[in-house]
Amino acid sequence: MKGDDSHKFAVVVGLAVFTIGMFWFWKRRQKRKMEDEAEYMQVFLDLLPNQPKNERSRENFREMLREKLEGRLADSVERIWDLPAVVLKLQGAYLDLLLESRELYVAGYFYSCVAMCGIVGERLVKDVLRVSVLIQKAGTSESPSEKAFDQFERVEVNGIVNFLKEASILDKEAAKAARDLSELRNAYAHARGKDPKSDALKAIQLLHTLVKDTVSVLKEFEIKDGAFVRKAVPAADAPDGA
Repeated sequence: MKGDDSHKFAVVVGLAVFTIGMFWFWKRRQKRKMEDEAEYMQVFLDLLPNQPKNERSRENFREMLREKLEGRLADSVERIWDLPAVVLKLQGAYLDLLLESRELYVAGYFYSCVAMCGIVGERLVKDVLRVSVLIQKAGTSESPSEKAFDQFERVEVNGIVNFLKEASILDKEAAKAARDLSELRNAYAHARGKDPKSDALKAIQLLHTLVKDTVSVLKEFEIKDGAFVRKAVPAADAPDGA
């Protein structure tokens, strides 16, 4: 190789090495810059829905849920004794909701329990209004239409509670429980709950105070010799001629 050619070759090789070196140096700086600017965060992943929908996945899910339920079982059993005993009328849409609120408490879903107790309480109040109101028209009394009653679904529940109390349909204790439950439920419905476990028990107790004065069979009946017997009406509350 002639001298000029050797010199040119050396220059080209030198430039290539320099370029590669600079590129490697730039990459290192970029990587370091990205590492410096990177934001690290903790995340929650639930990728179970991405599992194949087959029997193997179902069995895995069953085992996972079984272990989770068994882990909570001891505490759930103990909470059963926190619940008030009830004897309820089988009418209205409230019953399934009431049972769900009790089940949420036993299962330990306290935040949801408070919200559900408030929902049940509101339903009870509005259902009591429905069965208590008659409209006098043309010399006769009749119940308003469902469409008419549906307008109360837009009314703030405490106003209805106050009406029922002043009309002597709810007693003082039940009315206070209904208002307190509504206030507690609103706090949890807007994610402002502070003590879910304690407040869930409080919500259960408030709800069942309202239940006692509305849909409990024992409001109107007592048990004698294993049978329901209608309670005697106090003289002050008895209709004329009774």
